[in-house]
Amino acid sequence: MSHYFIPQWTLPDGVNAAITTGHSPGNLAAHVGADPAAVVRHRRQLYRELGLPCAPKWLAQYHSNIPVDFSRVRAGVAADAIYSNQSNSVCAVLTADCLPILICSADGQEIAAVHAGWRGLAAGIVGRTCSQFTSQRSALSAYIGPAISQTAFEVGDDVYREFEQLGWVDSETFLPHVPGKWWADLPLLVEYALREQGIQTIVQSNECTFSKPDWYSYRRDATCGRFASLIWRT
Repeated sequence: MSHYFIPQWTLPDGVNAAITTGHSPGNLAAHVGADPAAVVRHRRQLYRELGLPCAPKWLAQYHSNIPVDFSRVRAGVAADAIYSNQSNSVCAVLTADCLPILICSADGQEIAAVHAGWRGLAAGIVGRTCSQFTSQRSALSAYIGPAISQTAFEVGDDVYREFEQLGWVDSETFLPHVPGKWWADLPLLVEYALREQGIQTIVQSNECTFSKPDWYSYRRDATCGRFASLIWRT
């Protein structure tokens, strides 16, 4: 698994996490104009190399605030987070600048993967996903995966106002650039959202998709693939 990015995040027995890169197995998204046969090959390679207990149920992500339960849906469901309290399950999301968030309960019985762009984050995807958990929020930990960093994420006043209404605008989350434009710290905003839910154990990857060629980046390349962030129970 040397070509996979393994989160430096303490997980309970029976739970594992991994993040793919742009190098291997390659693009895992079927909606970006890639050869469908190549996507199938890459997904099979992922399944085999990570020794997953089952195939991921890939979501049709659309920047919503909708989480789904792994045991109740089929692959291709329109949602932006997936939760499971079942053994032999895999929760996965695809990203290329947006934030992948992995969440796990201390006992390893509950897991989730979240796709959070600024729209989904402002709409409450983090809180709605946390509501799926029966564990105490203080018993949850979260990993914030590779995403676009503040120095590359310019947004307008419309985005600033969305987060101002949530009370998450401060001297760190939004830095002024030129009139009407701001540098937004998406990973820090996600951390605020998680802490608002009562989650205190949070690990940041500190990996910037825009500046590092190992990662796919929509803002850098426009046409690009997607990498996967996965958490699974055995």
